[in-house]
Amino acid sequence: MNQFIARMHHQPVGAAGTQGDCVVAALRATLRRRWRDTEYAPGPLRRALAQATRLVTEIAGGRGSRAHLESLERLSRDLADLDPEAAQDVAASLSDCRAEWVRHAIDAVCTDGTCRQHQSAPCQAACPADIDIPGFLSYIALGEYGEALHVIGEDNPLPHSCGLICPAPCEDACLRAAAGAALFIRPLKALAAEHYCRLPPPDRRAPTGKRVAVIGSGPAGLTVAYYLAIKGHQVDIFEAREQAGGMMRYGIPAYRLPPHILDAEIEHIQRSGVTIHTGCKVASVTDLRTQGFDAVYVAVGLQVSRRPGIPGQDLPFVHGAMEFLSSVAAGENPRVGPRVIVIGGGNSAIDAAMTALRQGGQHVQMVYRGRRSEMRASPHEISLAEAEGVEILDLWVPEQVLPDGHVVFRRSPKATEAERWASGEVLTLGVDHVLAGVGQQAALSCLEGSRVEIRSGYIVADPVTAATTEPGVYAGGDVAHGASTVVAAIQAGKTAAASIDAFIMGDAFIMDEDAAAFAGRDKPRVPAPLDAADAMQRSIRLRPIMPLLDVHERKASYSPIELGLTEADARLEASRCLRCDLCIGCGLCELACSEVGAEALRMEETADGRLVFDDFTRPASRCIGCGACASVCPTGAIRVEDQDGSRATIITGTVVCRQPMLSCDGCGQSFFTVAQFGMVRDLLETDIPFPRLCPACARAGSVVGSHPLHAR
Repeated sequence: MNQFIARMHHQPVGAAGTQGDCVVAALRATLRRRWRDTEYAPGPLRRALAQATRLVTEIAGGRGSRAHLESLERLSRDLADLDPEAAQDVAASLSDCRAEWVRHAIDAVCTDGTCRQHQSAPCQAACPADIDIPGFLSYIALGEYGEALHVIGEDNPLPHSCGLICPAPCEDACLRAAAGAALFIRPLKALAAEHYCRLPPPDRRAPTGKRVAVIGSGPAGLTVAYYLAIKGHQVDIFEAREQAGGMMRYGIPAYRLPPHILDAEIEHIQRSGVTIHTGCKVASVTDLRTQGFDAVYVAVGLQVSRRPGIPGQDLPFVHGAMEFLSSVAAGENPRVGPRVIVIGGGNSAIDAAMTALRQGGQHVQMVYRGRRSEMRASPHEISLAEAEGVEILDLWVPEQVLPDGHVVFRRSPKATEAERWASGEVLTLGVDHVLAGVGQQAALSCLEGSRVEIRSGYIVADPVTAATTEPGVYAGGDVAHGASTVVAAIQAGKTAAASIDAFIMGDAFIMDEDAAAFAGRDKPRVPAPLDAADAMQRSIRLRPIMPLLDVHERKASYSPIELGLTEADARLEASRCLRCDLCIGCGLCELACSEVGAEALRMEETADGRLVFDDFTRPASRCIGCGACASVCPTGAIRVEDQDGSRATIITGTVVCRQPMLSCDGCGQSFFTVAQFGMVRDLLETDIPFPRLCPACARAGSVVGSHPLHAR
């Protein structure tokens, strides 16, 4: 078997490649490559390869049968004169690995586990919160913002905040990027929240009598409290600061997340039944358990900046980036500058640098020990900072801060000889204030006297259940997993909510089975309605540009930098969604279309082998309306509709071709498109006129002299 797979991939034995050890997947990949390479080959070869590839694809997808195997064997003989190498590949695979082919075709089982893997929409799979992204995009395209916000809110109680600050891993996974620009998903969440303004209160289950305490009101704490509350538990959040929100309020500047937006989402969480006690520092986790709480969730975040660990770090003009940002958010108005150096390369360092410009800094420099490409800050945030005048110096390691207002840096070991030659080994910069953004740590005094294990400054918690080493005490978010994103903290809170619910109700927690419980869903998701955007609109490959506040104007205030997309741009952008929750990229439609000789459908292939249908205009001039694509589509993403003497071929909601139909000479009913009838006549290679009969009339012999085409 390994020798066959290696041959399929044109590799040495043992280097089977991306298809694992599955002979069916290997043959499918090989045949698909050969079919792609025969774009302009004679029709018989092209159609035979398409049919063989389709049969193998159906077997791999669990839709095979014994008839599929028999058809493949027959095709391998037919291919012998057309493509001997392909014929040999098919015959050898069926012969040498017969048992595996039978398991696939008859039992729908792939021994290797390669085939029949669930292909969820890549954007949703990449979203830590598991939001139904194609669903809410569809509602936005339709202008139904309330429904869009409801879909987002099922899995994320902070949709507006995430629409402004999320790093959008969904966009990195978007299949639109295979040929063009990824969908602009993040601001569309914000637009839905802006237009609908307020989420309705969630449905709560009957009170359970169970009590849960949450320490910290950041995204993880707010999320776990929200989902536990709608399960019917009494949840109290204890927040040491004057206002709830954690690092969303005290670590993210107002120009990225305006406080009134965060306030509105916290109010929504409170309407779900959560009680928030601000200005209430918890002295001991143990005390909370003795007060009758059935479980405690620790989500205190990483509130304290790490020191850079160099001489001079305690000088009065050296501050932590987090403390600086927190002071600004609290309204203390700390002034810095005019010369400011920010040490670090993460998002918090970027936020500190841009905030410094608004707090008196005139010459702000970010100094990073690694290469610019290694900075943890998002490229988008880096570009915004540079546009405002922040200077980024990479490959310099801080060595000491001098009392006379200078910082000494030494060249990073990562620097090349040319870089060392160009700028030397030592860099000394004059400064009025230094902001250290080299990392964060937690204040964990509330765990003193407990059995909760702390390792390297983080709480040790089970990555699945969020349980700590003390029964009934759970932890999540940055304090357990290290500094991350708001949406990652939301995911941690959702997971912990299901785990804590199982614990206090005496149930077993199984992550896969409780996935729906994260969002309180008892039923599987129902796909959102399809948007009937036209083919040209669906084929647009560029995304809109986010309008930004003028650089000079924004540096003087904390007004939002991003001005948001217009409603028209947002709806147009949402309509570009390829609906990968319905079109799973199997490629069967493309192959069936090739089999009949129309060649109307083409799919792009991503770097990891996923197929993408994104050209909705090609079928307009090539589709014959035969319906072969719809008949093989396993998800119903393609359908054919006849109405008023015309046939429409519809792919994920978009009419890609509408064409006239012929009427039966016998009964008058429409039955064939003009294009399909013409192709059949061309294949028969005859100019002899023959009656146009539907299959029923042809079988009944209702017209004398029926052509053999209809008599078969």
